[in-house]
Amino acid sequence: MNTPAVQELFQLSMKEKRGITFFLPGQAIAGVVTKVDAEAVEARSQTHSRIIIRLDQILAVAIA
Repeated sequence: MNTPAVQELFQLSMKEKRGITFFLPGQAIAGVVTKVDAEAVEARSQTHSRIIIRLDQILAVAIA
């Protein structure tokens, strides 16, 4: 999922260090976005210092 609205949420999470939840098939992953490129988004959480999620696997996102 790579729409302007989703990119806006990624930028908001990066800029304000706000938590975001990524909804993937059968899973939800929470974290703070640290980097975005053309194919993936990188995030971190309290338990993982680096999480890489392919954009084409994201079904929805929610920001805290």
